[in-house]
Amino acid sequence: MKLSRITVYQIDLPIAGGYSFAKGKVVTTADTTVVRLDTDDGITGWGEACPLGPFYLPSYAQGIRTGVGVLAPHLIGLDPRQIGALNTRMDRELRGHAYVKSAIDVAAHDILGKSAGLPVHALLGGRQMDAVPMYWSISQGDPDDMRRQVDGARQVGYRQFQLKVGGVPADDIERIRAGLDGARPGEIFLCDANTGWRRDEALSVARATADLDYIFEQPCDLYSDNLSVRRRAPHTFKLDESLQSPQDVSQALHDDALDIGCIKITKMGGLSKSRFARDLCAANGIAMTVEDVWGAEIVTAALGHLAISTPPDAILNTTDLHNYNDVHIATGAPQARDGKLLVSDAPGLGIEPDLEVLGKPVAVHE
Repeated sequence: MKLSRITVYQIDLPIAGGYSFAKGKVVTTADTTVVRLDTDDGITGWGEACPLGPFYLPSYAQGIRTGVGVLAPHLIGLDPRQIGALNTRMDRELRGHAYVKSAIDVAAHDILGKSAGLPVHALLGGRQMDAVPMYWSISQGDPDDMRRQVDGARQVGYRQFQLKVGGVPADDIERIRAGLDGARPGEIFLCDANTGWRRDEALSVARATADLDYIFEQPCDLYSDNLSVRRRAPHTFKLDESLQSPQDVSQALHDDALDIGCIKITKMGGLSKSRFARDLCAANGIAMTVEDVWGAEIVTAALGHLAISTPPDAILNTTDLHNYNDVHIATGAPQARDGKLLVSDAPGLGIEPDLEVLGKPVAVHE
């Protein structure tokens, strides 16, 4: 089997109600890239990558499409089932830019699963549970509105809630207290600053809410600042944006910088390196959120397969990103039910893209 064609699509994903998070950032439409890999024996694989704007991580949507064009001449003719060799070639021809490589790696897993007649989760360690616990993200806003968002998610079965903070500390303290008001036994709350605070601001919020039981997530931008806050804050500590490679995970484990890690497929560079990072955390007793930056059904399928193949005692939660969007690009994605994500056993990713929604390709490489 040889890779014969790489096709690239661009789709705008309007976000239901907009998405507000740290530093006053609001995203109303996400720019997602879908990559299709065709082989000479007729098997097709699909991948997707979607940065949450150019200000969230060192990535941007147009960069994915340009980067795929750089890589394509070096990948045509390779066997996409040889995923390790495929990643070696990508890393040799394009240093860094993990987010560019992610959709290609995911699509290669889709091809390997289809060719073997196996779901992708079987390639990542095998199904470890029937369904994965999910969190619902509470967009940053008025404290009373955030409380209502928690109540709404609770009514449809969610027991884990991620409150978006990272703004003015005094306002965030009110948001945290409002979100946790009426918390029920067994519920889990994460307060995610998305790198929005300085070190002193993070410590002031932590001290002002020391009486509350929640997970303190990625308060600062710099790893050194997060490490300092982690050593002085009283809460369970989670890193997200600071973990952009397996090497970052290894360093954080060495420094005792986290209690919980966030493994996002696109920032790691695909399922291959995400699995490595996940297994490092699991081997060291670190619980994880297994998810991605943003995206539609193809991204949700990929994160679902990675999450369902994670040991149950090593996973905190996951999410279904496609349900935050107003446009849907494929059928067969994992589905939410009673606050849990259900993942199918269909071969490959188990999804079928809607070619009418994808529209005309923006690039075809042969």
